[in-house]
Amino acid sequence: MNRKYRYHLGRDAVVERQKMEFRYCQECLEACRACTDPCLYGKFRRECVIWELCRKEARKRCKEKEAKEH
Repeated sequence: MNRKYRYHLGRDAVVERQKMEFRYCQECLEACRACTDPCLYGKFRRECVIWELCRKEARKRCKEKEAKEH
């Protein structure tokens, strides 16, 4: 199986972003680096483990992005 690590090659992956097939370690989850598209709504968001773990931080980043654009 092909394992693509987004940031920390060689670490144990705890979750995989299925759409992009990227794997993330615990540190990436804790820093909410795994949610790469926080402002993009996907039809599977309710089922996304990454979104559920990073929801508050992802929403904060989305609001900051919107504020910068206006």
